[in-house]
Amino acid sequence: MQRCRVCALLGLPIFVLSVVSAFGQDAPQPAIRIETLYPRHAAPGRTTVINVAVPSPDAVQAAEVSPSTGVTVAGIKGSGSGSEQNIGWWEIALDVAKDASPGDRSLVLVTRMGRRTAPTPITIPSHGPTISDLRVAPAQLSQPTVELQLAAADAAGDLGEAPYVWFMADCGGEPIVGAIRSKASAGTVRATLPNLRKAGGDATPTAGACDLQVRLTDRTGIDSNTLKTTVDFRN
Repeated sequence: MQRCRVCALLGLPIFVLSVVSAFGQDAPQPAIRIETLYPRHAAPGRTTVINVAVPSPDAVQAAEVSPSTGVTVAGIKGSGSGSEQNIGWWEIALDVAKDASPGDRSLVLVTRMGRRTAPTPITIPSHGPTISDLRVAPAQLSQPTVELQLAAADAAGDLGEAPYVWFMADCGGEPIVGAIRSKASAGTVRATLPNLRKAGGDATPTAGACDLQVRLTDRTGIDSNTLKTTVDFRN
């Protein structure tokens, strides 16, 4: 009898676990944690492309901004990572109305399978710097650096003499992301980037073009719009 009582007690947890497992199949999956998001500001009166790194093999099919008043999701571009261990990069284009109220909003991405990312804050500032006319000097593989120049305007006068220039380069391997101090004078900003193909390490092809994105932040930390160009490295 004692032996049978032990069998019954041992059987109980097995029964309970099977029930919990059955219920667990219908439980909502935890929110996906966004690895990286930048820029974190979307100024009024323009379209800002938000770069988002998502650790998911599934494609992002929708983006939600809350509160949504004055902000429209204008486009989604990117690709899934292929596995849970890798990062999928997505570009979320936000159209912000000129009269959008300044303040914090939250951004949530929704995948094709219905999974959602955890809300991530973005900010609508009262103003922001504007950059244009991006130029990159011809790049050589043997050179350690790459020179770039752009025009910048900031109605609030917050640009400063050495704003940070943020960049992301796609040279065929993992994206290369960084920030450097620049020199600003009379509406012109000059910066020196590292040789992007060498900075990418062994996983980056040694020749060919790199797709480059550039933005800057003023001395209060407000992001500008983003400019894109292609840098062709030559032997």
